[in-house]
Amino acid sequence: MNSDEGHKWTCTACSYANWPLAKKCVLCLIPKDNAIDPETGKVKADIIQLPKSKWTCKKCTFDNWQASSKCTMCHVARDDSILESEQGSGGACAAAPNSASGLVRNSRRSRKNRSSCNEMNEKWICSRCTYANFAKTKKCVMCQSSPTPTYIRQLSNSSSSSTDSLHSTDSRRSGTSRIIEKCTRPVAGEQQQQQTQRVGSAAARSERSESRRPIERRKILYDSTRKKQIRNKILQEDWVWIHACIGAMDGDTVPVDAYIKRGGSITRSLTAEEARILSCDTYTVDPGQTLSHLTIRHSNPNVAVVLLNHQSRPSGTGNLKRMPSSECPTTATEIRRVVATNLRQYNHGDFYCNYMCDPVTFVLPYEILTFGSSTQKCVFDDILDLEVQRVLEENRVVNWDKEIVSDHKSKLYPLWNRSAGDCLLDSALQATWGVMDRDGALRRALSNTLVNAADKLYPRWKEYECMHAANLHYTLNESQWSTTWKKLVKLAEQPGKSLEQAHIFCLAHILRRPVLVYGVKYVHNSTGEALDYARFEGIYLPLLWGSACCIKSPVVLGYTRGHFCALVGIQSEEGESSILLPLTDSQHQRLPLHFITEEEVGLQDELIREWLETTETRTGVLCAVQHISTQHILTQRLVDAWLLKYRRTSTT
Repeated sequence: MNSDEGHKWTCTACSYANWPLAKKCVLCLIPKDNAIDPETGKVKADIIQLPKSKWTCKKCTFDNWQASSKCTMCHVARDDSILESEQGSGGACAAAPNSASGLVRNSRRSRKNRSSCNEMNEKWICSRCTYANFAKTKKCVMCQSSPTPTYIRQLSNSSSSSTDSLHSTDSRRSGTSRIIEKCTRPVAGEQQQQQTQRVGSAAARSERSESRRPIERRKILYDSTRKKQIRNKILQEDWVWIHACIGAMDGDTVPVDAYIKRGGSITRSLTAEEARILSCDTYTVDPGQTLSHLTIRHSNPNVAVVLLNHQSRPSGTGNLKRMPSSECPTTATEIRRVVATNLRQYNHGDFYCNYMCDPVTFVLPYEILTFGSSTQKCVFDDILDLEVQRVLEENRVVNWDKEIVSDHKSKLYPLWNRSAGDCLLDSALQATWGVMDRDGALRRALSNTLVNAADKLYPRWKEYECMHAANLHYTLNESQWSTTWKKLVKLAEQPGKSLEQAHIFCLAHILRRPVLVYGVKYVHNSTGEALDYARFEGIYLPLLWGSACCIKSPVVLGYTRGHFCALVGIQSEEGESSILLPLTDSQHQRLPLHFITEEEVGLQDELIREWLETTETRTGVLCAVQHISTQHILTQRLVDAWLLKYRRTSTT
């Protein structure tokens, strides 16, 4: 037993030993004056005079707490006459006011605490990264973006409603507190103090009621009703315009870019109804303003760059693309959220790596082939990068074998994506989930893997680069290799920066799948002159994983003049099918296997057959098999919404 046990005071109601500094019992909140004296061992106050903390049910004789209005066991309502009879004595009436007032104060304090907790739990969802931030944060904790005006209005309305509910809760009393006050009959001083508090609260309520004039209340009600009517009339195309205006005010380039890519005009001006929706208590939006006006007024240079780039784009550069992710931004956001949850962390032993759980592959739907020729041309113009397809086919990089294309229906189509430094990650996510990496989830996973798995990735990368350096008759010291590796890690950390071969090798480990890159062998300038040798084409295997932990169905990318794109096929009529991917070039030379060590040189064929499911055509072309299974339900929903326009065009 503790030596300080003798210095504690014992509660007379529950016999709990409390510390000397405690003025009330920790368990039952009985004051210290009614405790047992540690010196004499006698009770300071008679325990019979203390108020009973429970009432007894007449039906089942169960002792219930005073706050309960009915029995906990048999659900019979409490009889108030029992409480009056139990507290009818003078000693009980003299001792009960303290405990009753304490119960009332505790109930009020708990209601205030609950209201404050509800106010603290109010959160706003970031429109860029979908992170739930607390209401007091002015910027998103993850991406440092400001809340949209819609969330500002929601938070202001919720805070005002919580304040009104707190005042209304304090002004009225529960049935339990009224019963306790009726039974305890406070003394004259306490009764006068309570009457003064009631008069003050009544005066405050009258002042609040006078401040809320009927005209202003009718005006607020009319504004909210009118905004609801306007929202119900807005079409889907106009909602894209509304989100672009909100992005121009908040500095978010994603909705502005989506609006422009869908063919929206940057000279479009706001109508009176649209300006009413965007206006809130903090600022007012005037009718007639454009995206440029909103961007300049709110000082958002990032949005200004997007608008200037669109204005400086020469005419005749081709049609604006209509991608599934831009057509259905809500579903695309849900898919990116699923991708972020699928990126897990593997940290067992000495290998740390982010990896993707679900092995999915995106393909174009078979329904496209059922459309008419004009509708098919419209679909391919909207979703494909026709310039990349022309370059790859003219250089006999893809679709060069007639047997694979015609007999096995394994033609590859390049999907259009952003022409910035994120094209590698965009194409990898397009080839698997059908959306671009706009929130940077895949880039963050790439950066974390390069940093945390450097003890495994760096030696293999260095040995592979040393072999290439020896073939070119030059060498580097350790400090130069270390500096080059740090630059590669820094490139992965910065959004918009172009990525290298080491990043593709790391990306294969994140996807847990082989990555096939079909690309041009030489990079040419605008005049057709060869500038440099392109080393991206080849096979990238996740060699640091075990072959049993990975999927043998590869991800296919294309490379032309500093730009990556996703190469996908078209689904067969039966649904589940497979696509043959040649592992040789048009000259029947095997594609290079990147990032192998000196011990693995000469074992390329064995490694390819171990990590890939291979087969040979009748002409002897070695091919990898990419299995096409049922796509994710969100991806199916995205494609169905995107095809809706072409279905209507085809029927008419």
